[in-house]
Amino acid sequence: MSGKHYLPTVIFASLLLLATSAQADISDSPWGDAADFVAPANSDSQITYGPPGCPIVVVNRDAWHVKSKRIVQTLPADVEIGKTRCLSSNGRYFAAYNGEWHDRGKSVNVWDLVSGEKVAEIPGSQQRVYTVLQMMRNRYLIAANDSDASCLVWDVEENRKVRELPTRVGRIAQGQLSVSPDGQFLALVEGDKVPVMKLAESRYLGSLVSPFQDPTDTRYRANLNADNIKDMAFSPDGKEIAAIYQTTDKQRLIVWDGVGQIQFDIPVNIYWGRLNSQSLTWLPNKKGWIVDGNVIHRDSKKIVTQVKRDRYAEDKIGALDEYYMIGRFGQAADSISVIGIPWEEIERSIGAMTSAENPIIGPGIQVSIMVYMRGQTGPSIETARAAIGDALVARLAEDQMTFAPDQEAYFRFNAEPASVDHPFGILKLELLVKGSDTPIWSHEFAETDSKSFLKGLDSGSISETAVVQLKREINLLQIPYFIPRTADFIPLPMVIQ
Repeated sequence: MSGKHYLPTVIFASLLLLATSAQADISDSPWGDAADFVAPANSDSQITYGPPGCPIVVVNRDAWHVKSKRIVQTLPADVEIGKTRCLSSNGRYFAAYNGEWHDRGKSVNVWDLVSGEKVAEIPGSQQRVYTVLQMMRNRYLIAANDSDASCLVWDVEENRKVRELPTRVGRIAQGQLSVSPDGQFLALVEGDKVPVMKLAESRYLGSLVSPFQDPTDTRYRANLNADNIKDMAFSPDGKEIAAIYQTTDKQRLIVWDGVGQIQFDIPVNIYWGRLNSQSLTWLPNKKGWIVDGNVIHRDSKKIVTQVKRDRYAEDKIGALDEYYMIGRFGQAADSISVIGIPWEEIERSIGAMTSAENPIIGPGIQVSIMVYMRGQTGPSIETARAAIGDALVARLAEDQMTFAPDQEAYFRFNAEPASVDHPFGILKLELLVKGSDTPIWSHEFAETDSKSFLKGLDSGSISETAVVQLKREINLLQIPYFIPRTADFIPLPMVIQ
């Protein structure tokens, strides 16, 4: 190991540069020339990505070619484009429902983005709202609705119905249907199960194994209901299926193999209520997954890259290949850009977590915790202080870190004073190193989770409900789990501001 040292305060400052710079493994990617792609898009923009490798992204009515960095087609302004939409994997066809979730009777339109012409239309019905659209084999459109026990298969080149697939459920919600890239199989949520159908025969093959509500509880073996699935997708090779389950505790990424057995059950630190039908993206070549802007490494089952996003951002983060992501990155982002994932550095750092010389924090490292309450005292204040400390100890234990007093690295929970922008103040959790008062990592608790706590702190009486809410957010925090002392490795997760 080299003797290069750098100040802990700049650990995260260079991460965006790290993420966008060319690496040995990234250099072979055909998407390297698109690393400077930028397309205007804010939180109100309707953004559509295709599967990994799709050369087109549609922003509102503009179809952008990612590699050439220009608009290649603009759809007509006199046709409504709703939120239910999709792209073919080759980027040629764009399909969209001509209305919103409450607009029954609207049609589905399909455009050829090469010619700009509308080439197909699925007629509407007064009983239907089309909730799911997916392309397969760059020609056939799967269209599911909210009131009919069937899915349509539509040939967009010949503009005709191929057939209707009977299902055993009357309503198919967004994110609860997926078709394999080769068009052979379809998976959909039916009640508490996820059955898989062979499309050519309209025949059910069986259901995916249901995950347990609590995999660690060997006595109470209740299953998670499939209605909790927020997004589901086949892998790029069609051999696996992944789904994101929303639960009241940590969210869960479940991955099944080709015979429906659970391969991975990964708890994910994502706030309850954030997940939607745009949350899940597969990375090709079994590298992992993107879940709500968090890159999860398949082998380590850890979040290795975290994109800072607006609390209620709903738009998808897409994948060009395993090395490049495309999306709106950062809080208050006003454009779509492309960012690289430096897998060589990430995997080297994962391997070094238990062997690197004296890391600042990492598995097996002891850290201290300080909880400041503006100098307030009293029974409820001290109860809250102890509860916060216990919640932080439990959260650190998930990443194999333990609490001990008077350590070099410490987490500081602090209730900052009120200001013009924050009339009740701010709750912050910061990671610091002895000898410096500049945090090397910080998290600002959401106002919705901290307001009651801060008001109680000011009055000298913090309610149990406010403490429980804050403990819940601490449980869902994505905190650093590896910070090296030298520049030979990178911190994990890598944070993109």
